[in-house]
Amino acid sequence: MKRLSYFILLLAISSLSSCTRYLFPSMVGNDVVYQPKPMVADSVGSKFNITGGFASSDGIHDEGDVSLGYLSLTNAHTFKDFNFSYGLLGYFGKAAKTHVPEDPKGSDFVELPPFNKSTSGLGIHTSIGYHITSDRGNADYRIINWENAVTREFGEYLDFRNQLYGDLTYKRLMVSRNKLLWTTGFSSEIIFHHRRDKDIKHAFKLFLGFSPNLGKSFDNKIKTANYAVNDSEVGRGNFQLTYFFSFKQFNLTSQVDFSRLSANIGLGYSF
Repeated sequence: MKRLSYFILLLAISSLSSCTRYLFPSMVGNDVVYQPKPMVADSVGSKFNITGGFASSDGIHDEGDVSLGYLSLTNAHTFKDFNFSYGLLGYFGKAAKTHVPEDPKGSDFVELPPFNKSTSGLGIHTSIGYHITSDRGNADYRIINWENAVTREFGEYLDFRNQLYGDLTYKRLMVSRNKLLWTTGFSSEIIFHHRRDKDIKHAFKLFLGFSPNLGKSFDNKIKTANYAVNDSEVGRGNFQLTYFFSFKQFNLTSQVDFSRLSANIGLGYSF
């Protein structure tokens, strides 16, 4: 059994080392941030929340990463059967490639050299959903929510991708020139407070979504050459799990997107 596990791991590593490289927009996988909302049991039905945090993603595959700081401002409203929220998002950080793998002898591939580019952006996000409350009133089941995020990217990393777009020098490289990223999808969430203390809350949310305009933003000229291109790498959606904790006005958010290999953590304050 152990030998089989080693074989599968070796096969996965070898397949990654030979795959096409992609340069995604910097906020892919982290643009749908958690939007805190009041519970039905809360004394107020509307809250404004400020969250600051750190986000990272494997947007340059195993050769580098994207690291960002972000600020989210959200206004949320909860009623008996439904809830909605809307807000603004800003981020700033860098995209860097730090590793260049060795090409096999006799290969005509040319690897993209290391780089370190700044990136930033602004965006809006919305959420609207239907929920039911437990008989005891200590849990809200947010059965289905429709969530959207639209972000506009700026900075050196966007300019860098635009320069590489259409350049066939690096034949294992596919580049997105997307500057306006839209991600949409549906989520389901449970949020509950401690029986003896309503100020302590926990929430778990699952989000499934995709970015409709992302796939078309890649240069497809490379597909005309005899190099492996994995369309599922570009078109795969979001599979995101979020944990939320709050104590009185303060809150903590931890989020992972398994599909995009991205994660973020944030600290917030609601009033």
